[in-house]
Amino acid sequence: AIAAILMAAAMPMYSTWVQNTQIRTGAEAVLNGLQLARSEAVSRNTNVQFAMTGSDTGWQVSLASDGTVIQTRSGGAGSATAKATPTPSNATIVTFDALGRQRTANLDGTSPINLIDIDTSIASFAEARPLRVTISNGGQVRMCDPSVAAGDTRSCS
Repeated sequence: AIAAILMAAAMPMYSTWVQNTQIRTGAEAVLNGLQLARSEAVSRNTNVQFAMTGSDTGWQVSLASDGTVIQTRSGGAGSATAKATPTPSNATIVTFDALGRQRTANLDGTSPINLIDIDTSIASFAEARPLRVTISNGGQVRMCDPSVAAGDTRSCS
């Protein structure tokens, strides 16, 4: 009976931990994909694209010139409930040039992704701790926590 009471008390904390771990895993996967695209652009001395492959955290890195795929990641791997929301909302691609900088426009003329918010796809989960991956014009890619106040190194501002 005591064990059942302890498990019932711990279950909400455990589910919060699992959801936030999946959000972090998804954010780290997106961050790693962007860093891969940037480093491949520099090492190959050509434009390389990072493309989101749906509303989850899946992505594909490919050469911008001919679409040759360098690497892909499915969204469900380790982060089944994480969802990615790029800004601008209609953007799905960011292109890095040979110097590792973000191009101001993708080769197809579309606006590049500036940031990607990673949250949970479970609408009823109120205790989620969303994360954000930002891409600067210079090509710097970083993960931050939008709920942390300015002045903290984890802050997005």
